This record gives sequence, C-alpha cells and structure tokens, in this order.
Amino acid sequence: MSETLYPVFDRATRANPQAVYARMREQQPIYPAVGPGSGHTFWFFTRYEDVVTVLKDQRFGKDVKRGLPPALAQRYIFEDENPAFEAINRHLLNLDAPDHTRLRALVHKAFTPRMVQELQPRIQQIAEALLKDMQGRREADLIEDFAFPLPIIVIADMLGVHPEYRDKFREWTKILLFGDAEDKAVTAVMEFVQYVSDLIEEREREHKPDVLGELVRAEEAGQRLDRLELMAMVFLLLVAGHETTVNLIGNGTLLLLQHPDQMALLRARPELIRPAIEEMLRYNGPVETTTWRWAFEDVTVGGVVIPQGDIVLPSLLAANRDPAVFDNPEVFDITRDPNRHIAFGAGVHYCLGAPLARLEGTIAIQTMLERLPRLALNTDVAALEWNESLLLHGMKALPVTTG
Repeated sequence: MSETLYPVFDRATRANPQAVYARMREQQPIYPAVGPGSGHTFWFFTRYEDVVTVLKDQRFGKDVKRGLPPALAQRYIFEDENPAFEAINRHLLNLDAPDHTRLRALVHKAFTPRMVQELQPRIQQIAEALLKDMQGRREADLIEDFAFPLPIIVIADMLGVHPEYRDKFREWTKILLFGDAEDKAVTAVMEFVQYVSDLIEEREREHKPDVLGELVRAEEAGQRLDRLELMAMVFLLLVAGHETTVNLIGNGTLLLLQHPDQMALLRARPELIRPAIEEMLRYNGPVETTTWRWAFEDVTVGGVVIPQGDIVLPSLLAANRDPAVFDNPEVFDITRDPNRHIAFGAGVHYCLGAPLARLEGTIAIQTMLERLPRLALNTDVAALEWNESLLLHGMKALPVTTG
C-alpha cells in the first residue's frame, strides 16, 4: 500500500515530487522506502525540523568505510567499481570531519565573498550574449540556450578551462550525472582526469589568478590539497557549481511563466529580484534530496529509530513546503518574508557555492526579464520532461518562444 501511496522512486514522480512528499509529511513524515534496484532501506525525512536535525547531527555521516563496522559497510562497497572513479569521488560531499573540515578550510580560500562579487560583470556579459542569440525566436529551449551554458561558461572561466573545452565539460557532466553505459562513464572520467591534470600542472608552473590556481596554492596550517583531492574538488565544482544553477534558472523561469501575476510584479518592481530568487529556491528548488548519509549508530529522530547502517535521505523540497514553518507554503510569493528555506542544506555540508548560485540566478533571471519581454511557454506543462535523478530536480528542456 505505502509503495503505491508514496511512489517516491518512480520516474513519473520527478515531475511533481511535492505531491508525494506532501502526503508523506502528513501521514508518515519519516518513511522507510526500499530502493527498487539496490534493496537498501532509504529513510525519507519530509518535515523541516527533522530534516535540519539530520543535516546537523554528525551521527549521520558520509564516509561509509570509516563510519560503519566492516560488516555493515560491505553492503555499500562495490568491489568491481572501476578505480578511475576514485579520482572524482574524494570531495567534500563524500567526507566527514576531520578530512571535510580540512578540505573546506582550504577550498573556502578560493570562494571568498570578494572573489564571487568580482565575477558579476563577467556573468552579466555572458547572460547578455546568450539572450541576444535568443531574442525574437519562435522556438527556443531555455535550458539548452541559456540555463545550461551560462553556469558552465562561468565555472569554466573560474577554473581557467580553455574555451574550446567548454563543450567537453558539458558532455562529461551529462554522462557522469545522469547515467550512461559504464564504458562511456569510464571514458568520460579518464578524459576529464587527463585534462584537469594538465591544467593543474599548468598552475604549478605559472601563477594564474583563477580558482584552480588558488586551489593549487591554498594552504592552511601546513596542509595542502593533494592531487587526488584537487581532481575531486574540480569535479565537485563542475557538477555542484553548475547543475544546481541550471535548475535554479530553469525551475525559476517556469515558475514565473506559470504565475504571470508574479512575473508582472517582478518586471514592475525589479528590486524584488532577491526575495524572488529565495522564493524560487524554496518553492521548487534545484535539489530534491541531499546526497546519501548513513546512520553510524542507532539514532532516534522524531520518535523513530533509524538503525545503524541504513541510508537517510532528507528531502529539501519537502522541508521547504512544511506548513509548520511557512505560511501558505503552496503559494508562490516573491515578496515572502521571512523565508527560512534550506535549499542549500544546513550544517557542516551547507553549500559552499551558495553565494555564486544566488548571484548567477539573480543576474540570469533579471536580465532575461529585461531582454525577453515576450517570453512565453511553448509547450504544455504536462509535456515537460524532468531529469530522472532523485538528487537534482530540474528539466531536460524548457521550450519557449521569445518573439
């Protein structure tokens, strides 16, 4: 019965996961689902208070090999996994203290508020150029033509990626994020590792004022990032620093097209762009659930015991529509204040790139409204295809007309 009531793993649910999470939050807010492929138990959390509790409780951790007894950890370790993937997996999202603490302190040096703010003119320039190409077109794809290329160009610039390799970065991202045949994934990883290795060696030979150069030189209490950590960090920046922004721009644009009163209000009062971005993040954010965490011991949350070794999946989308925290949570209101959403997570794994994502989203949406006054949806909402990932919440395409 519950699998029918809460079909959380179904592909069809990705178009409207909020409907499933709303039922879950009302009826069984801490819900154990069995993964259809793995057979593992996944505990979904849908109340705001419980989600924040899990995200801040370090008894729920990321490094399964270190946090669980070998017999339990063995369930999740794939002996036949290609070693090539090790080069992209040792990043902040997969580590606990003290490794996470050390890496975050080092990486933070490359993401100071000053460095992020200095990107504003370049992001504006990219947005203007992309939108100019879209103006007056009867058929366009807002994802392919705008939401996808904008952040990939920004992150490529930040990392010092040569312009001719931007398309390769996009290709590698799609293959590794949204699943493909293993041979394609292995090839993508090997190509990525080779290219980034060359970039790192370039930064070691000569000083360049980009983020990769800062990461190569970053030092804290005598510690530096080793080559594997650098490689994984570049991958994380490529994926987390790019795909979430794609979804923020895409989902946010769809919300405005579905709520013409709010779009008209934002056009009339552009100073509302910042609360509008926060409401887009709350109402239909770019991340559905967090990455996997494991219960490193039996932990009681909300009166429910999560057994040691089980996986927990706090739902950010569900938490952000919890009526216990948000008035009229099903209403999209760009003037909402206060707005305590947790679209970027909470606790020690709070998104390091949140200021950059906000800046990119703000510039992208505001410039789009200015440059595309006739922007309209060019398909039925029910026909939109959503990515199949339970982690990243976004569309494969958003057909629009701008003429």
